[in-house]
Amino acid sequence: MKIIKVKNTQEGFEICKKLLYETVSKNSVLFLSGGSTPKTLYQILAKEKTLKVGAVALIDERFGAKLHENSNEKMIHDTGLVKYLDENKIRFYPILQGKSMEETARDYDEALRYLFNYFPKSIGILGVGVDGHTAGIPAIEKISKKILNDKSSLVSFYDDKESFYKQRITLTFLALSRLDEIIILVFGKDKKKALQLMFTYSASSGQESIAQIPSRFLATKEINDKITLITDQAVK
Repeated sequence: MKIIKVKNTQEGFEICKKLLYETVSKNSVLFLSGGSTPKTLYQILAKEKTLKVGAVALIDERFGAKLHENSNEKMIHDTGLVKYLDENKIRFYPILQGKSMEETARDYDEALRYLFNYFPKSIGILGVGVDGHTAGIPAIEKISKKILNDKSSLVSFYDDKESFYKQRITLTFLALSRLDEIIILVFGKDKKKALQLMFTYSASSGQESIAQIPSRFLATKEINDKITLITDQAVK
């Protein structure tokens, strides 16, 4: 894992932006996460109108009606990035299509298989939640363990009404492992503990450790060398 320590979020976004401009091309598919952290990055990409990429897709989504208020798709639309993609005839692959969760996950799984097969290179932007979740994979052991044990699906869905996650559709651990490069953005003092949890992965406890804290998957040998971590927090 390559770790880039920055002074603040602004510097972090500038470095991430430059990495993307250097890394992605018309032969690449770029996967975007939701959440508050990358929103500024997407605004910068939309404003500068420099990004050249073959296609853009989502890593996870809050289930509901298309473009519902809390959807990742709406957030990315609001940054102006989707407008830029449309203007440059770059295909954007949203997750929500007005279907059931099961149908939506199935259809998006098919879309991912096409994208991974068609484009020679894939890059993902990920964050890490304060509880150690990443993508839409929750820090809820019973759910993340099921996703972890699924060795065939690229997309999974779940409904956990008792937690803040609620209904989600997300790339699986298998899909994340298919990405050629991953940039992780972790900013803010509230994420210090999240990083500590991420790096407490124990190979001896294996899947149990990952099921408890999904971000620990990013510290495993399977995927570690694909990752660039950009953070304003100290990493021991």
